[in-house]
Amino acid sequence: MLSIVYWSVAAFFYLVLHIFFREVKSRGAYKIPSRGPVLFVVGPHANQFIDPMVLVTHAGRSVAFLMAKKSFDKFWIGLFGRSLGAIPVVRPQDIAKTGTGRLTLDQTCEDASSTKLINGIDTKFTAQLRPKDVVGFTGSHQLEVVQVISDTQILVKSLPESAIKVLKGVEAGIVYKIIPHVDQHEMFSAVVERLNQGECVGIFPEGGSHDRTDLLPLKAGGAIMALAAMAENEYLNVQIVPAGLNYFNAHKWRSRAVIEFGDPIQISKAHVEAYRKGGEAKREAISQVLDDIFKGLKAVTVTAPDYDSLMLIQAARRLYRPIHMKLTIDETMYLNRRFAEVFNKFGDDPQVKATIEHVAAYNRLLKSYGIQDHQVMRTSFGKREAVGKFILRLCEAFFLFAFAAPGALLHAPIALLAKKISEKKAAEALRESSVKIEGRDVIATWKVLVSCVVAPLLYTIYSIIFFIYLFFTSGFSLRQCFLSTLVFAVVTIVFGVAAMRASEIGVDVIKSLRPLYLSVFADTDNLRRVRMELAAEINKTISDVGPRLYSSHEEFDKSRIIREEDFRYGELLTQQMNQNKSKNKNGLSEWELDSGDAESP
Repeated sequence: MLSIVYWSVAAFFYLVLHIFFREVKSRGAYKIPSRGPVLFVVGPHANQFIDPMVLVTHAGRSVAFLMAKKSFDKFWIGLFGRSLGAIPVVRPQDIAKTGTGRLTLDQTCEDASSTKLINGIDTKFTAQLRPKDVVGFTGSHQLEVVQVISDTQILVKSLPESAIKVLKGVEAGIVYKIIPHVDQHEMFSAVVERLNQGECVGIFPEGGSHDRTDLLPLKAGGAIMALAAMAENEYLNVQIVPAGLNYFNAHKWRSRAVIEFGDPIQISKAHVEAYRKGGEAKREAISQVLDDIFKGLKAVTVTAPDYDSLMLIQAARRLYRPIHMKLTIDETMYLNRRFAEVFNKFGDDPQVKATIEHVAAYNRLLKSYGIQDHQVMRTSFGKREAVGKFILRLCEAFFLFAFAAPGALLHAPIALLAKKISEKKAAEALRESSVKIEGRDVIATWKVLVSCVVAPLLYTIYSIIFFIYLFFTSGFSLRQCFLSTLVFAVVTIVFGVAAMRASEIGVDVIKSLRPLYLSVFADTDNLRRVRMELAAEINKTISDVGPRLYSSHEEFDKSRIIREEDFRYGELLTQQMNQNKSKNKNGLSEWELDSGDAESP
C-alpha cells in the first residue's frame, strides 16, 4: 500500500516539476545501485522542498528523506512527507529561543580566549542552559557550553578572537539565543533500521537550504549513518550516492534543472572497524568518509566562491561554444564544471588570470549595449534585413501575447498570490538565517505550494460560476449543465497551459528585438570583433591549461566536447558572418544563433 501511495505522490511531483520548469534532466542515473541500501547525499540544497521532489522523480527507487520536524508538523507538507516515508528530525536551530539577560565579558580580563569564561547580566544560566547547548549572538557566533558555573557565568568550549571583540564591544552586553543540544539517537536508529532493510535514505548534508553559490560545510550525519549501519550489521554494504542539483535561475518559473548522480562511494571494512573501536579511530573514520562525500558532491555540482565568479564561468562557457554547435543541458553542465575547475585550480596562472579579466570586461561591454552574449551574433544583419525581421517579430509577439492574454488574465490571481507569498516567505527565511543571501532558496517552493492550493480553488470557482450561469440562462437540464461544466473545466486548464507556452515563446521573441534594433541604429562591428577574439583566447587558454587537469594530453583530448576542428569551423563561420551582414551564406537560422546551448532562452 505504501508503495502505491509513494509512486502516486512521485507521479504528482513529476507533473508539478514539469509545469514549473521548462526542463528537468537527469545524468548518471545508471550509477544508482538497483538493489541494496543506498544513502543519497544531495547538494547544494538550493531549492528547499523542490530538491527532494527532483530526487524522488529521478532516482528510480523509493527514497525516504530526513525532514525537519518543523516542516513535518505542517499539515500539507507533513502529509506529503508521511506519504513518502520521511523521517522527522528535530533541528536545534528550529527550537532556539532568546536567552534571558545579556552576554558580556570581564573587561579587566586580558586573556579571555584562555579562560573561556562568559559573564551574564541579569541572566538565568542555571535554569536555561545545559552542557552541550550553544549560545549564539551577533556575527553568526555560536559557542558550545561546557559548564554552567552560576546564573551569571558559563565556561565555553572555545572563544575565538572575533567573538571576544563583539562581547567586549558593548559594555551593556548583547542579546543572545540559546540553541539546545538535541539527542538524535532516535532519528539515527530510524535511519539505520531503513538501511538494514535494504532501503534508500536521502539527506542534505549541508543541513538547511540556502542560496549561496558554493556548498556549505557538510555535517557528519551522513557519514555516521552509513558507518553505524555497517558496524551494526557486518553483512550490510551501504553505498553512498552523491546527487548534485544544478539549477538555472532556480527561483523563476519555467527555468531549467539538472540532477546528476555520481559514482557510488564504497565504505571500506577498515573504516567500519575503526568506527567500532570508538575514540580517535572513530573520529578519523567519520572524517575520511565525510571527505569522500564532499569530493563526490564536488564532482557533480558547479560551485563558485561567489555570484560574480559563477557568472564568469557561465560567460566563458558560452564564448567557448562555436556558433554552429548546439549543446545539450548535459554538455552545458559538463563544461560549466570544467571551467569552474580551471578557474579555481589555476586562477593564479597569468594566462588564466588575463582571460578571466577579459571575460569580465566583455560582460561589462554587453551590459552597456543592453544585450546578452547569445544575442551578439544576431546584430550581424544588414539594416534592411534587420528592419524587416524587426517588424515581423513585433507582429509575431503581438499575436502570441494576444492569444496568451485571456489565459494570463484567468490565471493572474495564481501568479500574483504566488509572487506575493513567496517574497514574504523569502524575507522571513532571510531574517531567521545566517547563511542565506537573498532567501531565494524558498521562493520556488512557495510558488509551487501556493499554486497547488490556489489553482484547484480558482478552477473550482470558475466552474461554479459557469455552472450557475448555464443553469439559469441556458435552459439545459441539470445533467447537461454538469457535463458542460466538466468540459469547461478541462478546456480552461488546457487553455491555461497553452497560454503559458505562448507567453513563453512571446518573451523569447521580445528578447530577440534588441539585437535587431542595434543592427539598425548602432555600430556593433567592434562588439562582434571583441567576441570573436575573446572566444579564440578562451579556446587557447583551455588548450594550454586544460591538459593539466588530466594525467595526459591524450586523456584531455578524449574528454573534449568541443574539439579544435569544431572551434576552427565556428571561427570561420563567425568571420564570414561579420564580413557579410546582409546575408547568412552558411544557412544558419537566426533561432540557431539564439539557442546555442541549454541555458540560453
